[in-house]
Amino acid sequence: DPEGLTATRRIKTVHLISDARTGKGISAIMTAHWPSGYGVIVHTRETQQRLQSILQAAERGDLALTPADVPDIFSATDRLANAAMWLIAHMSYARRFDLTGAALEAEDFKQTPEGHMGGSLNMAVAFAGYLAANALSGHTRAWTLGQGHCVAAIEAINALTGDVSATQRGRYDRSEAGLNALARDFYSYAITPDGRPGVPLGSHVNPNTAGGLSEGGYLGFASLQYVHMPLPGERLVAFLSDGAFEEQRGSDWAPRWWRASDSGFAIPVMVLNGRRIEQRTEISQEGGLDWLVKHLELSGFDPIIVDGHDPLSYAWGILEAEARLAKLVETDGPYPARLPYLIAPCIKGFGFPGAGSNRAHNLPLDGHPHENASARETFNAGARTLFTPPEVLDDAVRTLSVHTAQNRPLESHNALAVRNVASPDLPAPA
Repeated sequence: DPEGLTATRRIKTVHLISDARTGKGISAIMTAHWPSGYGVIVHTRETQQRLQSILQAAERGDLALTPADVPDIFSATDRLANAAMWLIAHMSYARRFDLTGAALEAEDFKQTPEGHMGGSLNMAVAFAGYLAANALSGHTRAWTLGQGHCVAAIEAINALTGDVSATQRGRYDRSEAGLNALARDFYSYAITPDGRPGVPLGSHVNPNTAGGLSEGGYLGFASLQYVHMPLPGERLVAFLSDGAFEEQRGSDWAPRWWRASDSGFAIPVMVLNGRRIEQRTEISQEGGLDWLVKHLELSGFDPIIVDGHDPLSYAWGILEAEARLAKLVETDGPYPARLPYLIAPCIKGFGFPGAGSNRAHNLPLDGHPHENASARETFNAGARTLFTPPEVLDDAVRTLSVHTAQNRPLESHNALAVRNVASPDLPAPA
């Protein structure tokens, strides 16, 4: 197995599937057909069974949405994830977007593409699932990213939903002009005359990234920090990288640090794509998913395997992990607590040509579309599969924009992002 994910435990999902889009708004098509997915998003039988538990929770009144609303959230999430992946591919390779989905020509592509596409495509699926979990539960969770170079996923979804930072507002949105600015600015290396960044967009999570907490470039630090970050009553989802797993020691002690009395809900999510740049990760070489599950169990975690190609599987996993944490809070132990730990096996770069290859880390195509006709044809074919018509995307964003109705902040204003710790009031030196 080139990804190091054992066949007996691996979630099987096709790379690219044909998408018979109707072009209709979500409200007309989604309720009966959400199990069929959208674009490259496919819901396995196991995931569909798990999602039934969410529908049942809505029937019991345990969610922040009505039973009629939940299938709409499911379908909206699939469409947002698909659109974000389309956007990420363009951010890396293209100079502009065509919102009709038409093929791009040679002059529409960057001469020097850049972008860490593989992990960003994986993270788009994960982050869309995080948004779905928030909408379903009525809680705005904080997030942190161990793989900060995958920031394109965050910036893409923020631009599509309109939840951008103050410095980005008016520059990036889901209009053609806003998306073109996003593509133009990404890896532009623009610098002002006084030596400051010339655009509010970076290669990693940065102060301009709405809701961001940590740069995520020092590999392994997020896995050490996340358990200490949320205070009681706060919720955090920490997206971790298997490529960074081998960098810092000590993350396996998280179950010994967490206490219900002084800790909020901290959910680690391992995006397990088996690759570190063009190399196999230590996890994949040790035995892949099976090895990681055993390692986590020995360290005191409670592993939960989800489908890393499905945003709704992530959403279910986040809600399931919090339900298990809630039981630990009710009983105040026992300690060390068996902390839930999500593992999301996936193919690096899933959803676009070149997925799973050595090239997937940065630029998955064999050649640059600006100068290579074959690469250009491959890009356009991949983008065509990911394309989500603007009216369908607009409906999806409206469906997920339930913050006001649920009386909760936007994800950019999550509790950890807006925390302002006062400086200590120290006595004057004698």
